[in-house]
Amino acid sequence: MLRLVTRSLPRVTHSAAAGALVSGSLLRSFSNSARFNNIVAEDEAKIVLKNKNRPLRVDRELPDPTRERKKRILGFVAFSVAMGSALSLIFNYEKTESPIISNTLYHIRRSPATRNILGESIEFDGIIPWVYGELNSVKGRINITFYIKGDKNVSGTVRLVADKNTHDEEFLIHEWSVTAAGKKIDLLAENSKRPI
Repeated sequence: MLRLVTRSLPRVTHSAAAGALVSGSLLRSFSNSARFNNIVAEDEAKIVLKNKNRPLRVDRELPDPTRERKKRILGFVAFSVAMGSALSLIFNYEKTESPIISNTLYHIRRSPATRNILGESIEFDGIIPWVYGELNSVKGRINITFYIKGDKNVSGTVRLVADKNTHDEEFLIHEWSVTAAGKKIDLLAENSKRPI
């Protein structure tokens, strides 16, 4: 009789038993996490502000705004200097690429007196070409100075001063000269053509 009962019972394999254990542990973990979430929700529901018009208070020290004041001031000064230098370079580059400067250099390179002193291959002197003074052809005011150098390693100073009263008038050149090796060359008297 016992054999008949055991034969009628279904056989449980090892893998089926392991699966039942895993599913049981998963059900237990899900029930534990659900219980924990319910407890947290109940605790959050218990938190009630005494006075809803007043915000929550944080019991910690506020940062000191004057603690790194010197570092912020130095950073601002460095940023201002960098921006000023960049703007100066941009404005100076516009001056050096102006047609007035290009025409002036063209006439200087063709001047026999200038080539006798400076030599050939006359270019801007220095690593960064710099044009000093005001170069405003729209308002009719030109008062510039820049340095040049030739292949004789002699430096010279170019000066151009001109103005005009109205937009339709031509520029009136007051001075257009090159000073090099203690000599001043008047380009206005030497050239019949003008740079502007």
